[in-house]
Amino acid sequence: MANVKNKFILFIVVLFLGVVVNNSASVFANNNIASVKNTDYDAIYDSLSEPSFDYIFNLDPYQPDEYTKYMYSPYPLFRSGVNLIFKSKVIPPGYYLLTPREKDGKTYVLFKENGRVSFVIPVYDEDWILETFYDDKLPKVNKTKTQKMRDKTMDFIGKHWGDKNQRTPMPKSYIEFNDKGLYWDMILYYGEKKYYLLFKKEE
Repeated sequence: MANVKNKFILFIVVLFLGVVVNNSASVFANNNIASVKNTDYDAIYDSLSEPSFDYIFNLDPYQPDEYTKYMYSPYPLFRSGVNLIFKSKVIPPGYYLLTPREKDGKTYVLFKENGRVSFVIPVYDEDWILETFYDDKLPKVNKTKTQKMRDKTMDFIGKHWGDKNQRTPMPKSYIEFNDKGLYWDMILYYGEKKYYLLFKKEE
């Protein structure tokens, strides 16, 4: 009788473990499946409009103030190897400094050449960046002790007297450029935020 009882208890334990292991495996398996984000790029593109304003003499009015804060250009350099089409505008291949700007409650990215605004493209979405993003994406540079000491000194001076001596630490930046079938989906990471832009491909 005791033997039958022990076998029954053993059966229950094995059955219980089987259920737990099966459920655990399901959880891990689901975590390993990449989530697919369905984005209707046609709808996004159709919802966007060309800006109804221009910059006088194609000059960004905030640019002079920013150049007094930083020793170098604080804007990321983007090299385009294809035509980027947004509505009636065609951005030809070339080098552009990208600058996010807000106007009338909307966000735009300015494409600049030689300090002048060549194109103004609306952003279709924006979001905050994780604190660790740049540490994960940007390459690590092994600096010498002298370089580390210099950087710390410049950062200290910039944080305390940056508006007067052009030593303010520059905003970090990163650019993603993704092929989405009929569209180019571009993400500009700048400072603490990221900005999404959408362009059509040439037919």
